[in-house]
Amino acid sequence: MEQLKVQIVSHSDAGELVCAASARISTTQGTALSILERSKEKENNSSLIQKVVASGHQSVVEHAVFTVAFDNVSVCTEEFVIEFRLASYTVQSRRYVDFSHTGFYQPAMPEQCVAPYRAHMASLFDTYAQLLALDIPKEDARFVLPYCFRSNFYCTMNARELAHMIATMLWGRGRFVPELVAIGTALKAQFEQYFPNLLNGMRPQYEKRAADIRYTLPQTAPAVAEPTVEKAQTILHSVTPNADTVVKSAAAANGAVTVDFPSLSLKEIVTAERPRELELIQALFTIQGLSLAAVTHLVRHRVQSVLVPQVLQALTANRYVLPETIAQNAAASALYHKAFAENTQSVRDLIAMGLPIEALQYFAMAGHLLDCTCAMNGRELQHFFALRTCSRAQWEIRAVAEELLFALRKHGEVFHLFGPSCYTTGHCPEGRFSCGKMQEMQQKYSADPDCD
Repeated sequence: MEQLKVQIVSHSDAGELVCAASARISTTQGTALSILERSKEKENNSSLIQKVVASGHQSVVEHAVFTVAFDNVSVCTEEFVIEFRLASYTVQSRRYVDFSHTGFYQPAMPEQCVAPYRAHMASLFDTYAQLLALDIPKEDARFVLPYCFRSNFYCTMNARELAHMIATMLWGRGRFVPELVAIGTALKAQFEQYFPNLLNGMRPQYEKRAADIRYTLPQTAPAVAEPTVEKAQTILHSVTPNADTVVKSAAAANGAVTVDFPSLSLKEIVTAERPRELELIQALFTIQGLSLAAVTHLVRHRVQSVLVPQVLQALTANRYVLPETIAQNAAASALYHKAFAENTQSVRDLIAMGLPIEALQYFAMAGHLLDCTCAMNGRELQHFFALRTCSRAQWEIRAVAEELLFALRKHGEVFHLFGPSCYTTGHCPEGRFSCGKMQEMQQKYSADPDCD
C-alpha cells in the first residue's frame, strides 16, 4: 500500500535572516539593506522573530516562502489544504489523468472493518474503470471515486500561512482527523528546522478555540440519507445597488494625473490595465448542489470569500450529480446509480460494525453535492466568468457560472461586459485547445438569454 508523505521541497534563501531584518526595520534607524547586513551579525534572530510574532506582528514571517509536496494523501486532505486562501496550488487533474490505479487511503478502524472497507473501495475503482471502458469521459467517470483516493499536489505559501495550516491540523479543526494530525506532525518537524520556536508559541491561541462546535465531531455517527440525484442551481442573494454608477463614479476620482479629463465609458473602465473600480462592487450568491469535484474549480479562485461545508456533510445528505454522458448511456447509468446505492449500504454496514466517525468522510464520493456560498468583488467576477464560462471549463461550473452571469446582467450594464475571453477580448487564450467556436460564443453572450 502506498504511504502518504509530505515534504517541504523548497524554501526561500535566507528566510530567517530576512524575517529578522523585517522585524527590526520598523524600530531601527537605517536603510533596508543596511539593517539586513547588521542582522547577519546578530545571534538573536530566532528569538527576535518569536518575540515579535508573540506580540501580534505575524506579518514579519510572511517574507519566508515554502513549497510543500503532498504525496499519496487522500483527496479529503486536498480539500482541507486548499481552503487555506493565501497559498498557490497545482493539483493532479482528475479531468485528464486516469485514476484507475492510484489507490486509496485506509484510515484507522477496527479489524473487522478492514476487509469490507477495502473491498468496497476497490469496487468503486472498478466501477470507474468500467465507465471509462464505456467511453465515459474521465471528468464524468471520476464522480464515483471515493474521497479516500490518493491525491498528489504542490502547495506554495509563506511561513505565516504554513504555520497556520500546521497549527490548524494539530490543534484546530484538523485534530479530529488522524491523517491530518500525521501530516501536521511531519510538517511541524520540518518547519521547525527554519523557525524553531514559532509553532509552539502559536499553540495556546488555537487550543483556546478548541470548543468550536462547528468542527467538533458528533458523539454518534450521523444518519446517511437515501441517495438522490439533484441538479446544481445558483441563487443570487445580493448585488451592489447602482453598480454602474458606483464604477463610473469611482473611475472619475481614481488615478487621474489631472482632475480635468473626459469621463470613461464602462467598457473603457472594465478593459483598462488596472480596473480597480470593479473591486468596489460585489455579488453574494449560493451554488446549491455543486459536486465535490466541481467545488475544486470554485475554490481555486483565491480572491473571494467562500464557505464550503465539511466533506462529511456531502456524504450524509447523499445528493449526487448525474452527468448527461452517463444518463444517456443505459449500461453506464446502471453502473453509476448502483455505485451510489452500494456506497450508502456499505457505510451503514460499517457504522454498525464500529467504523470511527472520523473515518466516515472517506466514503464521500466525488459526485456528492454540497451547497457553497460565495462573495466576489467585480474584479474577481470578471476573472471567474472569463475562465468558467469558457467552453473548456468543467460543465458543472460552466452551467452555474452562466446562470449567475445572466442573473447579474439584470443588475447593471457593467455585468454585460463580463463573459468568456473570446467574448470580452475577441481573443481565445486556449491556443491549440480552442473550441474553434468564437463566433458562436460571442453571439451567445451578446444575446443575454433569459435564465429565469
